[in-house]
Formats: sequence, C-alpha cells, structure tokens
Amino acid sequence: MTLEYVHFETRDSDALTASRDRLVRRLRERYGDAFVSARLVRYDDGSIGDVILWGSRETAERAAKEMPSDEAAAEFFGQITTVHDMRHAEVLHSA
Repeated sequence: MTLEYVHFETRDSDALTASRDRLVRRLRERYGDAFVSARLVRYDDGSIGDVILWGSRETAERAAKEMPSDEAAAEFFGQITTVHDMRHAEVLHSA
C-alpha cells in the first residue's frame, strides 16, 4: 500500500470541503479498490493536508498525474492555491 500526502493552501476551505464528496466519488469510480481511503485535514495555521491511502504506488502516481485535469475533480482542484509538498510513501505497518 502507498500513502499519498499533500500539504497545500486554499482560498476557501468551505468550498473545498463541499467539493470533496464529488472528488472522492470520482476516485472510487476511476480507480476502484485501488483507492482505499482519504482524509482531509486543516492544520492550526489554516493550511490543508490531504492524506490518501492507495492499494499500490503505481495507482497513486497515476492518479496524481490524471486527477488535476479530470473534469469531475475541477471544482476541488480549483480551490487549491499553493501546494507546499506532495509525497508518496510505502506503508510498512498499519493497525
């Protein structure tokens, strides 16, 4: 499994959150069981973290390339102003 971590800024966290369900539906539709879960968080400084668990690194990397230009995800990605960091990591243990 692969963990995807993205740290970014948004101009409107309410609009970002409102568009999140549509993005998650699209991830499930497009990647099936390879999309495991997603968590959207707000840090104390107001920045946003997105943590997605994928079944494989290949799928995580493919989604990172494909989703920003996917019409169904445009509303979500349109709320992102600055991306500070994006990483993928192999999951060694989960409980």
